[in-house]
Amino acid sequence: MRDDVAKLPKLYPTPGLNIESDLRVLGWPDKPDDLAARFEALLCDLDFAQYSPARPLKLLDFGCGLGLLLDYLDENDLLSRVDYTGVDLVDAILEETSRRWPAQRFLKRDVRDQPFEAGSFDYAVACGIFTTKHNNSYETALDLAETTLKALWPAVTFGLSFNSMSKHVDWERDDLFHWPLDDIMAFCKRDLARNVTFRLDYGLWEDATLVRKAPRPNLRKTPPRW
Repeated sequence: MRDDVAKLPKLYPTPGLNIESDLRVLGWPDKPDDLAARFEALLCDLDFAQYSPARPLKLLDFGCGLGLLLDYLDENDLLSRVDYTGVDLVDAILEETSRRWPAQRFLKRDVRDQPFEAGSFDYAVACGIFTTKHNNSYETALDLAETTLKALWPAVTFGLSFNSMSKHVDWERDDLFHWPLDDIMAFCKRDLARNVTFRLDYGLWEDATLVRKAPRPNLRKTPPRW
């Protein structure tokens, strides 16, 4: 395991608490509505009506934790439209996640060392992975985010999304990763794509970054006299 993620097994407690009533087991504040708002923002680029059990969305949940995204998809009647793969690095977490969702696919994998084949997924979501420094320096946390996202990018055909802590806050915490929007945009344009949407409107002190392979299509007619 690389040095920048070697502390993860110590940071997260061994699962076994009642996850349904205590999100703090993975470091989330105990506010279910906040976590649902994150997932809504990170998935908002996807039109689930285009997918079905016969043609599901191939979705990668990077840093899946205890499979809380599966809970969200199930509650919103979307799970049948998704071909799900969860990835994490902590053995104890993956064991508990597999117990909670035995029919789903979970992998232990650092995509920087074991990248997925090109086009393996339609979309990738990384929720809560780049909001904390994981006891690293800012420079190390930045390198972790950038190298991971660059490794994920070839594996998706539509795009990916991730959240990070905003710099536009009343105060910052030393243990959190506050990534400036200008820096995110510069990185995406340089190493991913310039088709970027920022979401800062879902009520939390963070932002969601959505990156598409292709520009958003124009669904309106162009006046012919132009």
